[in-house]
Amino acid sequence: MSLRKARAAVASAPEIEAAAEELLGRGNAVDAVVAGVFAACALSPGVLLGPVQILVGGAGAGLLAIDGRVRQPGIGAPRPRGFTSADEIPDAARVGVPWLPAALSVAMATMGSATFNQVVTPAVALAKGTPRAEVLKRVASRGPRALEERPLGVELLAAAGRPSGGLLTTDDLASPRPEVQKASRVALVGEPAGLSGRDSASGKGRSTSLAAELARKTNAAGEVEPRVLVTFPWTRLDAGLPAAPAHEVEVARVRAVAAVDRNATFAIACWDEATDGLIIPDLGLRAPFFAEPVRRGQTRVRPGEPRSAAGPAALVGTAAAPALALAAFGASDAYDVLAQALDGLRIDERIEAHGEARLIALSHANDTASVLRG
Repeated sequence: MSLRKARAAVASAPEIEAAAEELLGRGNAVDAVVAGVFAACALSPGVLLGPVQILVGGAGAGLLAIDGRVRQPGIGAPRPRGFTSADEIPDAARVGVPWLPAALSVAMATMGSATFNQVVTPAVALAKGTPRAEVLKRVASRGPRALEERPLGVELLAAAGRPSGGLLTTDDLASPRPEVQKASRVALVGEPAGLSGRDSASGKGRSTSLAAELARKTNAAGEVEPRVLVTFPWTRLDAGLPAAPAHEVEVARVRAVAAVDRNATFAIACWDEATDGLIIPDLGLRAPFFAEPVRRGQTRVRPGEPRSAAGPAALVGTAAAPALALAAFGASDAYDVLAQALDGLRIDERIEAHGEARLIALSHANDTASVLRG
């Protein structure tokens, strides 16, 4: 006899998924995705100083989001003269202010059930043998303040501060104050979006029938409840579906982890696995290029302004609570793949994934959690 799983986790890499499942076994969905993101920080040097976006939904938790995107640096510093078109712009000038540790800390403080040290511990084990192990130990003991204190703060300012041609300041490192926000809700109804990336006739797509676990629910009056799409409040929508940010971003670098616990609370986290950036050897980290250099004669991006980052993820359910979590990752068409999945769901009760990006999803119904991969 097979046992029905009341909780589950899925991620873009097996090590990240294992870390999430470890915390999910003794905590909740938020604990799991935070542990997954820290595991990603251990595995890749470009994650800790990059963006993270967190989406949470459940009957008891509400529909919430935390914005951990990188911010424009320069708080507390006079405006630089700016670079001219003839100047060579140093890498330090493209490094922004990391909000990831602070965003994960806020998630744990407001919605988690484990300790901060517990969610970082699997990541420390994964980072063994690299300088990131010591960095993560410091974050585990000091929380997000570790990035503004010695020795981490000193290294960050030396690499991306004014002496190196960057904009990062001590005020920047002390500035992260992520808040829990209400997630965006949109009715998932209407005609297909007609996206160019969809090619049902090709026969090369992946499709998964959701069968009974995603059957439409009825209310007390016997009326079918409309499906609701839940996403980050800063997400750009196109034809009612999530679309890539208006500013150019590297969508292909996005990665994700999702979890659902026994209380049917869902959590999704998206981050950027940067492949380019400023190497900080002593920390074993790569600071990704999210800041906009100050250019002479052009309007300066205000210090503290969030920088665009990809987050192709969504929850789907009723107005009361989600029943499904989806995220796409790994290719530049991730938003198209997510939109196709949502399109298929609202049109013919199926999740279809056509394109290069991978799709991961979780459903929860009748006290049973199911993992879907496409």
